[in-house]
Amino acid sequence: MATNLLFGYSCCLIAGIGFAVNYLPVKSCDIGDGIFFSAAMSVGILLVGLVTGMFLTSTPNVEIPAFEPLAAAGGAVWMLGNLMCPYIIQTIGLGLGLTVWDLSNMLMGWVTGYFGLFGLPKEQDVKQPWANFVGLVLASVSLIFFSLASAFDDFEPAREVEIKKVNSDASTAASCGDLPDIEDGQNVQKPTLKHGERGADASDRANRMKAMLGFSMAILAGVLFGSTFDLPMDLKNGVFGPDHSQHIMDYVFSHFIGISAAASVALTVYITVRGKKSFLQRQLIVPSLVSGVIWGIAQVASFQANIEVGFAIAFPIIGSLPDIIGLFIGCCCLGEVRTTRIRIFSLVGLLLRVPGVLLIALSSV
Repeated sequence: MATNLLFGYSCCLIAGIGFAVNYLPVKSCDIGDGIFFSAAMSVGILLVGLVTGMFLTSTPNVEIPAFEPLAAAGGAVWMLGNLMCPYIIQTIGLGLGLTVWDLSNMLMGWVTGYFGLFGLPKEQDVKQPWANFVGLVLASVSLIFFSLASAFDDFEPAREVEIKKVNSDASTAASCGDLPDIEDGQNVQKPTLKHGERGADASDRANRMKAMLGFSMAILAGVLFGSTFDLPMDLKNGVFGPDHSQHIMDYVFSHFIGISAAASVALTVYITVRGKKSFLQRQLIVPSLVSGVIWGIAQVASFQANIEVGFAIAFPIIGSLPDIIGLFIGCCCLGEVRTTRIRIFSLVGLLLRVPGVLLIALSSV
């Protein structure tokens, strides 16, 4: 039992590190709308699935396990959520978007395992429910502070741009006041101002609707991320009959085929609709492949962690580690934590997240 826990926590650590660094290869790249990036990334994911199918299954070095359409559907579910992320980031920003889909992903996985939903058995590995629940709450609340740190990272540049815009508008108005041969200026200005106000109101309503849509999509994306393992686990547990393998690694290749197939369909539709306006960059291929390989390794570790320690423990830990690791990488290697305000929010998030992860880990003891 202790060996299984140690192995499970090691898999959680590998997954957490992988999900924290898998986007570093494309950090300096322009990924555009993300469709081509997702398709290229899925090729790297599929390569990991192929290696897993050859060497880590119930019949290593003999044959790749039979293709399981339901496991592939679980992979397609993940890719559907992934394809939503660029639009979510455009509408509500990376910080809030990441917080919302991380939180809904974490809660979806935890609820599914803790209460035994969607055909999965109720978790038996949680020996200390109070520690598991308190750890989950701490990890969830810490997401808010990491989101605030991300928001304030972009606040000052945006504020500077807004000030420049206001000053520019004021200068334009002043120069217009010097124009000759304009009489009854007040009569000319009034309808223009009213029209501008109506336009601003319409723009505000449109922005609010976009924000609501982006927020809803972020929740949905997290739910899809948190559901991606359900079908492979149901197959393993015999929910769809006794003829399926009881070895979780036998479903990884099919799962990754589903991811790659969904990305390929999305890319085909994208090129068909956008034509020459499609964002296709050759220099993005190799970094995306590397990103996919790293993500694939992390996902394989997640599969095994779910088996060893269960959803109710693995999901909160794996969902929490990337922010902790990413904070250290950003602070020590990339110089991203620049201001005192960002440091304070990041520190508070860290002080909540670390004990949360420890409590979740100890809840199985």
